[in-house]
Amino acid sequence: MTSAAFWTLKTFLRTTTAVIGISGLALVSNVISQTATPTPASTGNRFDVTSSVEIGLRGVDVNGSLDKYKSDLNYQPGVRLFDSSFLIDDKGSNNKVFDSLLFTTSGYDSDPSGSIRLWMNKKGQYQLDSNIRTVKYFNNLNNFALNEHTADIKHHFGDVDLTIFPESEKLRFRLGYSFNASSGTGGYTTRAYSDEFPVSSFVNSHSNDFRAGVDGGLLGFHLSLTFGYRVFSDNTSYSLLTPSIGNNTTNTSRLNTFNRTYPTRGNSGYTTFSAQRTFAKRFDFTTRWIYSSTDTNFSLAEFQTGRDNSNNIVVLDQFGINGDAKRPQTRGDTGITWMITQKLRVSNTFTFDQFNISGGNLFAEGLFTTTSAGIPRPTTFTNTQGYRVTSYRRFTNLAEVDYQFNDRIGGYLGWLYSDRKVELTGFDRTFNANGTVTTTPLIDDSTNATNSLIAGMRIKPLKNWSVYWDLEHGDTDNYFTRLANYNFTNFRIRSITHYKRLSFNLSAIFKDNNNPGRSDVSQLEFAADTKSRSFIGSVDWTPMDRLTFSGGYTYLNQTSTADVLVPVNSALVQGFSQYFVRDSYGFFDVTVRPIDRVSLYISYRVDDDSGQGNRISTLPQNIISSYPFTFHTPEGKLAIRLTRHIDWNLGYQFYDYSEGFQTAQNYRAHLPYTSIRIHWGGKKDERFNQAPR
Repeated sequence: MTSAAFWTLKTFLRTTTAVIGISGLALVSNVISQTATPTPASTGNRFDVTSSVEIGLRGVDVNGSLDKYKSDLNYQPGVRLFDSSFLIDDKGSNNKVFDSLLFTTSGYDSDPSGSIRLWMNKKGQYQLDSNIRTVKYFNNLNNFALNEHTADIKHHFGDVDLTIFPESEKLRFRLGYSFNASSGTGGYTTRAYSDEFPVSSFVNSHSNDFRAGVDGGLLGFHLSLTFGYRVFSDNTSYSLLTPSIGNNTTNTSRLNTFNRTYPTRGNSGYTTFSAQRTFAKRFDFTTRWIYSSTDTNFSLAEFQTGRDNSNNIVVLDQFGINGDAKRPQTRGDTGITWMITQKLRVSNTFTFDQFNISGGNLFAEGLFTTTSAGIPRPTTFTNTQGYRVTSYRRFTNLAEVDYQFNDRIGGYLGWLYSDRKVELTGFDRTFNANGTVTTTPLIDDSTNATNSLIAGMRIKPLKNWSVYWDLEHGDTDNYFTRLANYNFTNFRIRSITHYKRLSFNLSAIFKDNNNPGRSDVSQLEFAADTKSRSFIGSVDWTPMDRLTFSGGYTYLNQTSTADVLVPVNSALVQGFSQYFVRDSYGFFDVTVRPIDRVSLYISYRVDDDSGQGNRISTLPQNIISSYPFTFHTPEGKLAIRLTRHIDWNLGYQFYDYSEGFQTAQNYRAHLPYTSIRIHWGGKKDERFNQAPR
């Protein structure tokens, strides 16, 4: 056992002993106080306070890849404030600031993810809801980008929302603020001189959002109007800390120094309007429209020195890029639903989306080199300009008919149509060394239409058995693509059965997606096919009040095949790339209360993806790949209610991860923990004989 693991185990045992001692004293004190001191009469206090705090210790012992463990879980050892809650209710009738106030925390700034929440309200006047969250993102994998794209980042984000007159249907005001900030370090790569070099990244990005809105009623309509404004910035930079020979060690390319700053600034404003009204309880009208406009400005300054792939000395390679972009967008949808009879309902939803993206940049490079012997070479200057305007317009219309045949059978049938038009204009401009300018105009446009069918039913063969199914079939398009439409078929079916304290669910999902196309290099027909089959089953059983059981199993069978061109013997040969997923996931959870004030929780989860199995490629132009792995995660937790105010928790988590193609990232992690949860407030006897959670 390592010294760190020994220290963790030693501290864990000491803390556990201390917790038992403190809890025992508290139990004795509680028994003495209940025996010797009569229960005081109610004092009629104005405030009802209910709160709890859970403090404890987590131990961590990792055998194997620590970087993979941190990339997956990232739990750290030490003393922790697991979570806490504080609820106060003001029962007074005069001069109240609030009716209820709730403050909670969960793992904030100690676990990989945590949160702090404050909620308070005063009926008829206001409601305040704020939620602050933090995520520690760590990524360091040796099978991703040669272990050169890494991250160790803290992400802080949160929301604060205030509603004035929250219960009012006639007039309600809303104010809100959100923030988002990421900072940390990581790894990245830059490509230069026919080679690739790892560099360090320093992440620093921020955004702030402000919003205000009003809701109300007028002439029978429910109306809502919201204004928002967002400002954002990204000051991430990249540097080479030590000279690098690059990933290709057989050529002469080298980087001695590298530095890139890439500041980006922008703002976005939006307005949202919605209206809804139901006429005569039979005809419903709903509409929502959003207008937004985003402006972005950026600049890039890059400096590097070293050697190129011809063994010339790069005295200085300097880049400067400046650009901006603007994106106004209008998006809206309008829906109507007409209940013709109690059994027949017809609806139609029209959606419109239009935006323009306009922007350009100026590019300048100055390359100063010498020969390997130090003789100056001609300096090269490159100056170009580019400008683009992309206009996008798309509308869709969904018509649907719903019919309820009887109490046990109902269904719907619909048709979705879309029409898209994309126009591209702009130019590329080169400023030549002789003072002339070469301009190449760009003009392109395309139109596209798609159709798809939707259908579904709900059937109840028995009172306690329901079956649902739905189907989508047709073609669909994507933004910014001139390839042929996706041809897709999606089918889902689900069965729900319950009998007394037993419920049983079964479902299956089938997805087929085909994307035909043509290669711009060889003019060959190309396609990408994805077939996915998911089968899911779960059971929940509560045979008695003291015992609950739930378990389930999910199997995912997915195969993706794409035509590719692969260089073989200096020629491009058409082949295919296949990716296989054969993933089985199973779990069970058991909660048992053997005696009053004692609760035991046991769970087990296993995820096993066998991937491609024994499939191998026999031709160089055919690529077969997958990501086989196995992940076991058992857990156990014992909770004991020592007194009305104190619970003691003792738990253990185990993680066993292994990969099919290598062992370098395998690990086993032991995470024991212990904690005490202290409660205040609440009625005297409402918790004493209950099982702790």
